[in-house]
Amino acid sequence: MTREEWASLGTMAAFILALHLIGWFTLVVIVAPEHYSVGSRTFGIGMGVTAYTLGMRHAFDADHIAAIDHTTRKLMSEGRGPLSVGFWFSLGHSSVVFALTFLLSLGVKALAGPTRNGDSGLHAVAGWIGVGLIAEKAHLHGPFRDRIAGVDLNTVGYVVVALFFATWVIALLVWRLARIEEKWTVG
Repeated sequence: MTREEWASLGTMAAFILALHLIGWFTLVVIVAPEHYSVGSRTFGIGMGVTAYTLGMRHAFDADHIAAIDHTTRKLMSEGRGPLSVGFWFSLGHSSVVFALTFLLSLGVKALAGPTRNGDSGLHAVAGWIGVGLIAEKAHLHGPFRDRIAGVDLNTVGYVVVALFFATWVIALLVWRLARIEEKWTVG
């Protein structure tokens, strides 16, 4: 890596570290002592650790890996460095999630009454919108849809990462041990 790339990597690492410190400081010093509640549960450090862990696991979802991989390959094919692709993807993704969560929190009070009433129109619409409920209520079935419904996308994400890693290791070993560059170099 060049000196600029090392500097860029250091800057990204420092920014990520700063975000983590700000987040954990906010949880431990500001949120947890106030004993805020979410439903009937107090929002404490344990819930924060759980959310953090699930967020870290979420990074390995197949669609995230595919988006980063596609962009990396495109930049490499154009002769551009893909060093910060994952950083910008994660920063954009988390910013969108944060903004949507903030907007949702602003609208929660307006939905408080209708969500308490199980017969409300909100419950009926939300039932149709819901992660397979449309397919269930519309009686959508078929071999492809039934096969897809049984797939655990979290496991798929981990498998994709393992395949990328295995492919990278195999390619590195073939390149080093088989000396392919020497065989294909004219001279």
